[in-house]
Amino acid sequence: MVAEPLPGAAIELVDVIKRFGAHSVLRGVEFAVPEGEITVLLGPSGAGKTVTISHVVGLIQPDKGLVRVEGKNLARLTDVELNEVRQQMSVVLQGTLPFTCGLFFSLNVYENIAFALRQRKAWSEERIYEQAMSYLGLVGLRERAGAMPDQLSAGMCKRVAIARSLALEARIVIIDDFDSGIDGVRLSLLCETLFELQRETGATFLVSTHSMPSARRLADHVVVIHEGEVVTSGPAAETLGSSEPVVRQLVTGATRGPIRLRDV
Repeated sequence: MVAEPLPGAAIELVDVIKRFGAHSVLRGVEFAVPEGEITVLLGPSGAGKTVTISHVVGLIQPDKGLVRVEGKNLARLTDVELNEVRQQMSVVLQGTLPFTCGLFFSLNVYENIAFALRQRKAWSEERIYEQAMSYLGLVGLRERAGAMPDQLSAGMCKRVAIARSLALEARIVIIDDFDSGIDGVRLSLLCETLFELQRETGATFLVSTHSMPSARRLADHVVVIHEGEVVTSGPAAETLGSSEPVVRQLVTGATRGPIRLRDV
């Protein structure tokens, strides 16, 4: 019997299992993202963060278990209904070539943001311009509005994608691989920007990262994942202060622990 949706959860994963061939990627992942808070999905590279995010967006269906967004089981939705759910989200994909962070490489930086706004908002071109340029300013790229994505660094592309996502003013903001390609100072500044915007808008944020400084700066709630399993989750201070071995290794950067460079 499937439990009823958890009150106050914007996103909920229940016993999600996913295999690709013989490889188990997610092994019973289960957590909730509280509405109106910033939840950080924290874990080392290869832990299953991106596959988890892909389930939340409905790009992948679980082999077992379920994913709910705002109380709706994504597996039971029609394509039209799933698109309606996605209209309430803005998403930054992982920064992989050739489609870095989901940017259109045939459009310049400004048009990447304007295109998304035209799809979602019945706004005048003047308002779209003001919105796009305002959010490019927030990520420090207003002067690169006319540049093409292939003229930017990977970190700049990520910042454009974040600006596009935030400009949509969605109820749910999802940012995968948040820290990828962004230097430490700008990462700290982006954390401040995201934190302030979330407090202003009350939107729900789900941010995946392997950056401990980012997790500390952003998170109200933390989910720690390792080898396709959630090892602990809860309020940020409590979770990051946990004695759980994966958490302690992430926090301290220790070379000894369950996170390894190679199999032994």
